[in-house]
Amino acid sequence: MYYSCAIVDDEQHAIDVLHDYIEDTGFLKLFNIFNDPIDALKTISAGDKIDFLFLDIDMDGMKGTELSRHLRSKARFVIYASSHLENEVRKIDSSFDCYLGKPISMKRFAGTIDKLIRLNNLPINN
Repeated sequence: MYYSCAIVDDEQHAIDVLHDYIEDTGFLKLFNIFNDPIDALKTISAGDKIDFLFLDIDMDGMKGTELSRHLRSKARFVIYASSHLENEVRKIDSSFDCYLGKPISMKRFAGTIDKLIRLNNLPINN
């Protein structure tokens, strides 16, 4: 069983880090990468089901918090990956599932995924 992931971030180095972490986690599979939030909004359709949606906050065209409101029904978990402080993000949008502060470490990434899987009693078969 694999869990699908999508990344929406306008910084290539942040995309690369998350991409590598997803690739290194045996039970995660990359669904898609978007460097433009408008493209993500246009591409991710009602039939798509993303397990882990990684969103940056500050992006040109649309903030990650706004994009989250549009895509929330298509994602099991919304994880903000941002350089903003978590408290600042919670004031804007408290509906996200987890927060990863940039720069993101593999330890923090793996711990976040593990926490969400354990808290929701999801199976891991890889």
